[in-house]
Amino acid sequence: MSDVFFPDAGLELETIEAGKVSRKIRARGGDLMMVEVFFKTGGVGSEHRHVHEQVTYCLSGEFVFTIEGETVTLRPGDSLFFPSSALHGTVCVSEGSLLDIFTPQREDFLKN
Repeated sequence: MSDVFFPDAGLELETIEAGKVSRKIRARGGDLMMVEVFFKTGGVGSEHRHVHEQVTYCLSGEFVFTIEGETVTLRPGDSLFFPSSALHGTVCVSEGSLLDIFTPQREDFLKN
């Protein structure tokens, strides 16, 4: 695969929570990584924190996010910024997908 072109047909869909949450690493390079996360209604992104800065864009569906104790609802076209080490998590209210951008790359997402 090219280091600059990431066709969908060549991307692995990874199961995070069977029947609820899956993801595809869409593109990555340098210090950036883009990941699409697919949620069924009721899917959960458990609260966690990481050293990476993150931007999340809602492609479809509806999500309730908690960021450092503040709760917001994300709908298509909405976006969020997560500072490094911010505690955050989400619950999918209506089936949809999110586009997550990380810097630096999430090495823990890569298979060895």
